[in-house]
Amino acid sequence: MAIKMEVVNQMEDEKVFEIVKSSGNTGRTITEIVSMSRLPRSVVRILLARLEGAEKVGFRKIGMAKIYSAEVQ
Repeated sequence: MAIKMEVVNQMEDEKVFEIVKSSGNTGRTITEIVSMSRLPRSVVRILLARLEGAEKVGFRKIGMAKIYSAEVQ
C-alpha cells in the first residue's frame, strides 16, 4: 500500500510542477494551481512545500499572495 501512495504522490508532484513550470517567469498563485490541478488546496500546499525543499519551485510575495514559479530566486 505504501508503494502505491508513493507513486500517486510522485505523480501529483509532477503534475503540480508542470503547472508551475508552464507559467514561465510570471508564476501562478496557489488558487490558480488548485483550479488547474483539481487537487485539494491542502494537498497542493504540501506538494509545493516539498517542491520548494527540492529547490524545484520558488516563490515571491506580492501583497498577501505568494507567486510560485519554477525559477528559484
